[in-house]
Amino acid sequence: MKHPCSCVVLAALALGAALALPAAAAPAPPPVVLTPVQAAFIQAETRRIDEGFVQKVMSITGARREQVLRAIPAKGRLTERLARIYSSLERDLGAPLSDEQKALIFAADGERKQALKDLPAQAATR
Repeated sequence: MKHPCSCVVLAALALGAALALPAAAAPAPPPVVLTPVQAAFIQAETRRIDEGFVQKVMSITGARREQVLRAIPAKGRLTERLARIYSSLERDLGAPLSDEQKALIFAADGERKQALKDLPAQAATR
C-alpha cells in the first residue's frame, strides 16, 4: 500500500530535480554593474530568502533555529549542502529524517536557489 504522502514526496523530488538541472547550452549572462541601491536590495533579499529557508526547515523538522543554522555549511565550504544539513539535523534531533522531510527540505532548497538566481534581474529594475 502506498503511503498517502508518497505523491507529495515524488512531486517535491521532481520539482527539485528540475530546478537543480543546469540550462543546457545557455550562454553566460554579461556581468552586471549594480548601483548602491541595487546592491543593498540584493543583500537584503538574500538575507530574507535565506531566513525563509531556515524557517521552512524548522517547520519541516521541528528543529530549533540554532540547530538549523548550525546544520547549514558556511558559504564556500566544499561539502554537499543538503547531505550536511540532513546528517547534522539527524544528529541533533537524535532520529533519522523521513524521506518526506528530506524531499521537502530538498524542494525548499531548490526554491531558495531559484529565488537567489532571480535576484539580479529584480535588482536591475530598481
